[in-house]
Order: sequence, then C-alpha cells, then structure tokens
Amino acid sequence: MPLTRTATDLQRNMGEVSAVCHETGEPVYLTKNGVADLVIMDAAAFEAAMDLRDLVYEREMRTLSGIMQGRDEIRRGLGRPYREIRREMGL
Repeated sequence: MPLTRTATDLQRNMGEVSAVCHETGEPVYLTKNGVADLVIMDAAAFEAAMDLRDLVYEREMRTLSGIMQGRDEIRRGLGRPYREIRREMGL
C-alpha cells in the first residue's frame, strides 16, 4: 500500500515526512483536497530507480535492434528454416 500524506502534513511536518522517505526508500504520495497531487522520495532511491529504468530501456533497445536485424536478414533471404537449425544442433 502506498505511503500517503496530505500537502498540509508535509508543510507542518517536513522533517517527519523526510524521515519516512529516507527510512523506507519508498515514494510518499502527497494529496491535495483528497486527490493525489505530488510524489516525493529519497534522492538516492530516486537515482536507483532511474538507473534501473535506464538499464531496462537499454536492454529493450538491444532486443528490438536484434529483432529488426533478424527481420531484415529474413527479408534479404539470409534466414534458415528452424527445422534445419534444430537438426544441426542435434535437437
């Protein structure tokens, strides 16, 4: 369950909300008039999340590049039937 606080609580108890962010490493959702308005989190946790996002993006791009290369090779007639490859591998 996400951690939530009101914007007013943040104004009145910044130190406490900051401590929660640092202790848990989780984002804290701030509400305004009962509706989610902002999200705050520990800077180190944010950097770790961004590093993970970048890593996932890079891997997805490498995968997509490989798929595109394979499709291009098939279009140019460079592909080989799956059965032939399996037979070569002894499968």
